[in-house]
Amino acid sequence: MIKPDIRIMKAAIEIAEENGTPFGAVLAMGDEIFITAANQTKKLHDPTAHAELLAIRKLSSSLKKTELSGFSLYTTCEPCPMCMSAAIWSGIDLVIYGCSIPEISKYMPQIDLQSSEVANRSFRKINIEKDFMADECLRLLDKFA
Repeated sequence: MIKPDIRIMKAAIEIAEENGTPFGAVLAMGDEIFITAANQTKKLHDPTAHAELLAIRKLSSSLKKTELSGFSLYTTCEPCPMCMSAAIWSGIDLVIYGCSIPEISKYMPQIDLQSSEVANRSFRKINIEKDFMADECLRLLDKFA
C-alpha cells in the first residue's frame, strides 16, 4: 500500500484554507498532484459540490475518462457516503483522510455512515487510510465550521 504523503495532504489543507472551508481534496498518483478542489456548496448553490466530487469531476473531465484507478484521494475530512460512493464508482484505489465523520459531527450535521462502511458493502476494493494529519485537519473545522 502507498504510504500517505504529508506534502499532498498539506495541499488539501491549503486549498481548503484558500476557499474558507474545512473541506479540501487532492487527487494524486504516487507523489504527483493532479487536481485540487475545495467545497463550493455555498458558492455554487449546489449541495453536491463537495471537494471530493469536484476533484473527481475535474480530473475525469481533464483526462476524458471515468476510470481513475491508480489515483489516491486525499481529503481533509472523511468522505461522506456520496463522496465515498463516487470514489468507488470512479475506481480510485486509496482514500486518505484527516478527521472522521464522528469528529466532523461535533461541528455540523453529518450522515452517520463512515467511509469504511460504504467501502465494505462495495463491489470494488478500495483502501482507506484514516486519521492522517488529523490535528491539522481539525484546525480547519475550528477555523471555518
